[in-house]
Amino acid sequence: MNCNRPIENKEFLSDKTIRQVTIEAGVDHIGDWAFAKCTNLERVTLAFDFRPGLFGRDVFKGCVKLSYIGFADTDEETARLLALAANKLPYDHLIRSDDIGQMSWFEKWDICLATTLKSDDAEAKMSAALCGEEDISYDDIGSVDGEMSGESEEYLHREAYRKCSLCYTRLINDRYLSDATRRLIEDHIISNRFGEGYGYAFTTIFEECDGDIDHLRLYLDIVRPDRQTILEMISALPAKDVAAKSYLIKESGGDDVLSDMML
Repeated sequence: MNCNRPIENKEFLSDKTIRQVTIEAGVDHIGDWAFAKCTNLERVTLAFDFRPGLFGRDVFKGCVKLSYIGFADTDEETARLLALAANKLPYDHLIRSDDIGQMSWFEKWDICLATTLKSDDAEAKMSAALCGEEDISYDDIGSVDGEMSGESEEYLHREAYRKCSLCYTRLINDRYLSDATRRLIEDHIISNRFGEGYGYAFTTIFEECDGDIDHLRLYLDIVRPDRQTILEMISALPAKDVAAKSYLIKESGGDDVLSDMML
């Protein structure tokens, strides 16, 4: 879809048919929640250089598949982190900042990530809900209609996946990533490794990241599981994750691992 005029508030709200959007140079403003809940939107291309003041509030809130927001003068790394700032980090000011793509913007992104990893948003929201302070919404963008996100077990799992997904994406797109933030990210992955609680750092690779081998490679480099744990990881994966199983077998002893699994 191509847009060549200003986009009004909520203009495409909940439009499930939109997958890619190209916004032409004539667009000088994109209104509040303009593409919110467009759950199949994957890519937004802006055919002009970055300009401050373009985005309204929560323009892409709830666009769960969105992975790219690129201006003509931004690189791939910035475009991918900008997409996460729009829909997975709960800090909308990042997409409306006037220094997108600069070192200062990456530093602010990392501060928001660190705050997210250290927070227990689920517990705080559940307390508010139990006290009757808010109506509950399970669509992830309660701010559009005055509701707040619900606290079902599914919601809590989804929040854990979100945090781990943010960690992996930042490690892969690591420009200006400080040693302190890297350690925080790696500690979060280690704390949620396979065999620890729900093992979100491992299961996120398959629930959120389509079994991507680069994510799995990062996981192994950080966690460094022993041989027995890797055998358990291979056994825990469903048959459809052939590439991941093959990678784990190759990285952990090849035929020897297969022999151990047959015992």
